[in-house]
Amino acid sequence: MRDAGVETQVQLLDLPANQLLQQFGNGGHTPGSGCAAALMGLLAAELTLTVCKISTNGVTTGSPNLRYLAGEMDQRFLPRLQELFQLDADLFNQVIDARRRQMAAVDEREKRRRGDQALDLLRQATEIILDVAGLCLALIDHAVVIFDEGSKKVRGDSGAAISAAIAAVTTGIFIANLNLRSFRGGQWARETQARVVALQDEVTARQAMAFERVASLQRIAPVEDQFSFLDLITAQ
Repeated sequence: MRDAGVETQVQLLDLPANQLLQQFGNGGHTPGSGCAAALMGLLAAELTLTVCKISTNGVTTGSPNLRYLAGEMDQRFLPRLQELFQLDADLFNQVIDARRRQMAAVDEREKRRRGDQALDLLRQATEIILDVAGLCLALIDHAVVIFDEGSKKVRGDSGAAISAAIAAVTTGIFIANLNLRSFRGGQWARETQARVVALQDEVTARQAMAFERVASLQRIAPVEDQFSFLDLITAQ
């Protein structure tokens, strides 16, 4: 439960881009690394969406996978990642407030109560970042699909989507491992550590998939696969 003295965070994603980036660099605790992971996921989802739109624009016989993925981005990934972005900012603000109150408390019972509150909030924050990482793990797979099946003219966007999603997952792994250091064992901590290890194995395998796509672009394209970037500009 939120204390009356804790202010609700502004809706950060409503800020202009420059102001949002400045919020990350203003020396405060929020938005922080959890929001950064969600933001990378949002970038991956938006890039995936634009590749789907460009690849299927005016094409009735295009890949049904791309049309499906466009709907997934609009209806599932983008709304949920936006929600998690703000939840992380709000919740971590409460974690910091509880820790400050713990340090300021004189009475030992109050100090323990605030410490327990901070740990409970940190547990919730860890669940949020694992939700972000789980979504972005799926985003990697979707971005690989659009790289393989989408328009070759926007493979830069597909590659950026893959890279941003991988970065979001690895950031989540960093954060979860760091948060777990605050817990002294217990079933939740053990189960969460196992989830993080599994997540790390999954993203490692997907990084290999990403580098396979990089290698595929290093070969000289055959004549029928070549294009001019001006063709892309004039087609829009």
